[in-house]
Amino acid sequence: MPSAPFNILLTNSSSLYAGGEFYVLELSASLMQRGHQVWVACPPGNLLTKKCAAAGVPTIGVNFPPNGELAKYVGILRSLVREHRIAIVHTNTNYDRTAGAFAALLERAKHVTNVHSFHSISHNLTHMFRNRWATEHFLVDGVCVKDLLVREDRIAPSKISVVHLGVDPEAMKRDPRLREAVRAEFGYAPGDVVVGNVGRLVPFKGQEYLLRAFAHVSKRESSARLLLIGDGELREMLGRLSQELGVGPLVSFAGFRDDLTAVYSAFDIYCHSSVEGGGETFPFAVLQALSQELPVVVTKVGDVAEMVTEGVNGFAVADRDPQALARALGELFSDRGRIAAMGARSRELLLRRFTTGVMVDVVEDVYRRLAANRAS
Repeated sequence: MPSAPFNILLTNSSSLYAGGEFYVLELSASLMQRGHQVWVACPPGNLLTKKCAAAGVPTIGVNFPPNGELAKYVGILRSLVREHRIAIVHTNTNYDRTAGAFAALLERAKHVTNVHSFHSISHNLTHMFRNRWATEHFLVDGVCVKDLLVREDRIAPSKISVVHLGVDPEAMKRDPRLREAVRAEFGYAPGDVVVGNVGRLVPFKGQEYLLRAFAHVSKRESSARLLLIGDGELREMLGRLSQELGVGPLVSFAGFRDDLTAVYSAFDIYCHSSVEGGGETFPFAVLQALSQELPVVVTKVGDVAEMVTEGVNGFAVADRDPQALARALGELFSDRGRIAAMGARSRELLLRRFTTGVMVDVVEDVYRRLAANRAS
């Protein structure tokens, strides 16, 4: 805990609610619990605003545009920095990253930014200036992102810290009552083994490969069921594919769900099938599976394999390889006792390495170091 609390402005310009937004919620609530003053600037009325309100985190509505009007939004954030005597501006998405960086620079606050995806963040001269002169420190979700920022964006390694994400293990504990309710909702029998996947139905999440793998597994395992949580542009295509593969009756498309504790409780195995090229780094979806004591099968994309001790709490396989996914899932189906045993190892791994507390410790240490540099 620092000798004095910081006034922190966290920003997020996305209108969606996904991993980056969950991170802002978890981080802001935890920082407030540690005595800091925190405000979240985000589009008004979105799900992040509502969840912050429920958690007691104050929000400031800012309708960030997708592009353009940079000077206007620098001015808006600059006014907030001045009004709330902000010491740390902590940005999280591409548009607010630039506006927040220049607002902090003009008000002599420190600018910290999170990079949540495996993509370059330098697309023009403004970005290059922002990265070099208006950003004190970069927080990245995985080693792969740090390497990319050093290699492609020419950012000094000393300005980048790898902060693997974390979740509150008590907030995502398995609930037998909720498990029963969700499984009844989808018509699962007591002996059915449900493979779960949570993520947007978009190309880089790789649900096409999961469906193809599941088709192999279901031929040998009559109890196998697949539950996909999420919406996206591929919903119709994936529905057609499930019919073409002959597994339509065994696959449930649940759409977006906000009751994640309940739906994870309904799973027996978790499978994350992302592919390279979409920016996947270190998804909360897998961490939530670990918290729920689920064995996990993942693809070796970004730093996802860091969440798996091979053969202990799950398996990590090559991406875009349905046969590899099917073999790994088959290992679990072949010995049902391993499902519970490996799931227990998942939670042990989470408690050692990937809790919210561990994550916030590192972020808070970055804040302290920046404050000390300013004072020296």
